[in-house]
Amino acid sequence: MATVPGIDVSYWNAGIDWPKVRATGQRFVFVKATEADYYRDPTFDDNWFGAKSAGLLRGAYHFFRCNVDAKKQADYFVNYVKSFNDEGELPPVLDLETHDNQKKEKIIPAVKVWLDRVESAFGRKPIIYSGQYFLQDYFSEAGGGPPSWAKDYPLWLAQYPNQYTPGMQPFLPTGWFKWTLWQYSKRGSVNGINADVDLDLFNGTLEELYKFAGAKPAGTTPETPKKHKVVAGDTFETIAIKYGITVRELVSANPQLLKSGDQLTIPTPVAIPAENGGATTAPRTYTVKSGDTLSSIAVKFGTTVAKIASANNIKNVNLISVGQVLVIP
Repeated sequence: MATVPGIDVSYWNAGIDWPKVRATGQRFVFVKATEADYYRDPTFDDNWFGAKSAGLLRGAYHFFRCNVDAKKQADYFVNYVKSFNDEGELPPVLDLETHDNQKKEKIIPAVKVWLDRVESAFGRKPIIYSGQYFLQDYFSEAGGGPPSWAKDYPLWLAQYPNQYTPGMQPFLPTGWFKWTLWQYSKRGSVNGINADVDLDLFNGTLEELYKFAGAKPAGTTPETPKKHKVVAGDTFETIAIKYGITVRELVSANPQLLKSGDQLTIPTPVAIPAENGGATTAPRTYTVKSGDTLSSIAVKFGTTVAKIASANNIKNVNLISVGQVLVIP
């Protein structure tokens, strides 16, 4: 059975070194954006654009509160994510894991309101994230299965085996017949993240993941590949981490032995949105803060110093001022 590894993150995973994460082989990430109609994750911005700059496919998720108006929650999520002019590559996610003292007779129609409203805004069917027992207890109709319309939505199942081994599959809740994503651990360890992190699997091949995301596989961009000159102390691992790719990708592009002075080809890890979907291309702006450099801003937004300088007619890339408003291409 083919699967693709990924993670999901929130405020509890702040300060992520995304190139290191990508170099471990992670291919996608879901990032917490909002909760209810009053909370915005303060790390969403950094995680969202940091993951993009490292070449991971991204999706945004909303933590649903069953005791808060579903329409307001949907609008709150949509408006926040759209404010970044970047809707990501993967479909949006409804995180359904707490009943908030509500009965399923109220939860089920509220969920449908959120799903319909978000689908209308993004033009894509959202993913439903939940656990086996929550779905059986709070998202089931007479007979024990989910509402008939639920089968139209991809299922991201949270289920944690005592000991995960490659090739395992989760147990599906009553009435569900397919899983698209599986969160199999909430105490994972990934290089580049200094905290426990949720570990996930996509049910399919890497090619199928890119198709699901509406994105083109890495390496299909016409841009000229980067080059790296090998210096003393370099290893395939240190070079891979520097550029946010896996060791296997680096070695595949450069099968020769590592020698000082060699020029290595660095394969491009960035996911390119398909013409009919994925991220929008409208520019956004950024106000320069104390300590910012064009280099750090470029990394933050997944672009280059040259592109920012060109978009803002900057002659000296080392000279920007606090309060300056930059257009980010």
